[in-house]
Amino acid sequence: MVFMWPWALILLMLLPLLVWWYLRGLRLPSEAVVFHPELALLRKASSTTQRWYQHLPAGLYLLALLAALLALARPSLMVPQADPKAAVVLAVDISRSMQATDVKPSRFEAARAALRAFIRELPQGMRVALVAFSRDAHLVVPLTTDRARLLEAVDFLELGLGTAIGDAIMESIMALPPLSERTGVPEPKRLATIILLTDGRSLAGMDPVEAAKEAARQQIRVHAIGIGRVTSGLVPGLPELYAQAAQFDEETLKEIARVGDGEYHFVDSAGKLKDAYRSLSRQMTWRVRQDEVSAAFALLAGGFLMLSLGLSQLRRRVS
Repeated sequence: MVFMWPWALILLMLLPLLVWWYLRGLRLPSEAVVFHPELALLRKASSTTQRWYQHLPAGLYLLALLAALLALARPSLMVPQADPKAAVVLAVDISRSMQATDVKPSRFEAARAALRAFIRELPQGMRVALVAFSRDAHLVVPLTTDRARLLEAVDFLELGLGTAIGDAIMESIMALPPLSERTGVPEPKRLATIILLTDGRSLAGMDPVEAAKEAARQQIRVHAIGIGRVTSGLVPGLPELYAQAAQFDEETLKEIARVGDGEYHFVDSAGKLKDAYRSLSRQMTWRVRQDEVSAAFALLAGGFLMLSLGLSQLRRRVS
């Protein structure tokens, strides 16, 4: 927490003085002597519990003063937010092999659930685009900050035939702001990110590694996520015809991430997929905004003061 008027904190030195003055007032001798016929009852009335309760209004009043003085110093919090220049493209594989059930409930449904979570957890103001690919790639949603539009697009994704990873990367590059708009910053690639998710090997279109090299030339970071399996054999939920297509080329994905200065994640469960997206979301470009919170401290001071006055009035009525 940062204070915009730190000199006002000097007034906090008055609080110990007020506490001393209050305690001194409790120790002052009485000027009058009154004989009480029920000495035992009087002693019980002055028990520790009641003495503590009697000091509660004064304690609340002291807290009200503390909160008011902190509000006077104009406290502010450093709030992280997305850099408005930053952009990320989510490129998701929608080939038929994504209906495999080795990742529960299926690769496709696990991917959609992870995409929804990723979109919801991104910082406000982050621009996101969605690219879907099978035998070719197309831009489903251009860069936007509209989370509802992105979530709706994820819900309406449908499976197709083929896998064109290179074309997906190229489509993602075109969806991002050009390098000329990102010059003048220390690391232009921090403002442009592609997150590629696939469960197969590229069967059509441009070579994926060459596409990743083009992304590197454009100062775009490329992360790769491989979902499913890399071993041979039948895949649950798929006909034998799709067995080979459902085994992704891990070496190619690792090379895409290396060339694109990104990370590679292998996931074989819905939980690991969500963790992968969550890990990547923490790397999104943030900047810090300073928000003043004096009103909150003033409101807190008012609340303590009302409680103090209310308890004091209640004690007076009980007496």
